[in-house]
Amino acid sequence: MRIKTDGKHEYRLDQLRRIMQATDEGTKSGAFDFSTEFTLRMLNNLDQAVHHPDMTEELAEVLSTPTVDLAYRIEADLNVNPSQRARADE
Repeated sequence: MRIKTDGKHEYRLDQLRRIMQATDEGTKSGAFDFSTEFTLRMLNNLDQAVHHPDMTEELAEVLSTPTVDLAYRIEADLNVNPSQRARADE
């Protein structure tokens, strides 16, 4: 597989170098493999984190990136069945 790194895609070289340095990978293909595996695992972990009981709005904001947006919302619902309530009052 070849990855374009010229013209408007020149930024990819910098990204690969940064990943190689951060992960101590010796090759561009190793850095690419690490990045894809990490991304797949993190997307799964982020999905689990969204549903975790300790998730907060602040933490969701910290975990968000330009390509992954986590949202946190508290919802509460109360449904009282009037016919059940009438029987309880009897």
